[in-house]
Amino acid sequence: MVDRCAPAAPQHFILALPDLRLARGGVVRRHRIAAWWWSRADDTPAEPLADVPTVLLVHALTGGALAGGKDGWWEPLIGPGRALDSSTHRILCFNNLGSFYGSSAPGMPGWPKSKKTQLTSVDLAGAILQGLDALGLKRVQLAAGGSLGGMVVLALAARDPKRFAAIMPIATSATATAWTVGWNHVARAALRVDPGYPHHAARGLEVARQIAMLTYRAEPGLGQKQTARTIGSYLEHHGKKLHGRFTAGCYESQLDAMNYHDLTEPLPGTRGPALARIKAPVLVVDVDTDQLFKPAQSEALAAALRANGTRVERATLRSPHGHDAFLLEWEQLTKLLRRALALSPS
Repeated sequence: MVDRCAPAAPQHFILALPDLRLARGGVVRRHRIAAWWWSRADDTPAEPLADVPTVLLVHALTGGALAGGKDGWWEPLIGPGRALDSSTHRILCFNNLGSFYGSSAPGMPGWPKSKKTQLTSVDLAGAILQGLDALGLKRVQLAAGGSLGGMVVLALAARDPKRFAAIMPIATSATATAWTVGWNHVARAALRVDPGYPHHAARGLEVARQIAMLTYRAEPGLGQKQTARTIGSYLEHHGKKLHGRFTAGCYESQLDAMNYHDLTEPLPGTRGPALARIKAPVLVVDVDTDQLFKPAQSEALAAALRANGTRVERATLRSPHGHDAFLLEWEQLTKLLRRALALSPS
């Protein structure tokens, strides 16, 4: 006898979606989005059950839809009996628009040909909303993500305030800052000085990743695992690893989405700050040693949301590892996810 409440194996699939008009100009045609799904055996993408609550996860800059299971970026948090329990909840993650792992992206058919095409976090949110619509999922109990993923989580709740019961943006901000955009500018410059740019920017992509890795970590945590004599080989390893799985065009598209994130401005066709549209309770999480999105930015985000009447709770990940703590501090994240789920019981 099949236990229909037992979790099935995670599923990967691709959805064909309507054309997507971008906030800064251009249209993605032949739009598609790659997705990852883990839920009960009787709850499938073809026939989602109304009584299974959805948890939507949004990945960071070079991540993908594979959130849980082997090699998942939040593997310790997802599965039976874990913070995100796949026997009681539907865990869903889409690959970002413009990324490399199956969603519409630079170089694919239907992608805008203009070199001036620039994505925003609002565009990435729009693609995800189309994916939710295609699956018939009108309500999401919790949306969570860190860094660029946190930006998109905020944009989702602003674009569709009634769909999200609670959100948990981690290590992120209401708007891109000069500090963040400055680091992204240096990474982009590394790409563009490569003689093979844009199609074969191998070394440029490796150096861009090395620059980013230093902003993702903090000195105390880095010093625990690397010495002055090994840090170079550590950075080279991560650079080559990204070169083997990403492209310069996709990397730039995700940098754009972060650079043009600004929810202090109105969404297209609306008035007033986008943040003011967020109605869901929010658990705003920062990392105490974050060098890329400093805790003060999380506090400013929380203050802006409260000023608009949004229910806001605050939490801090305490870690020596810096920005990437949201991909490392499993015990703390377990408690925070359970707290966020409790903001809006299913």
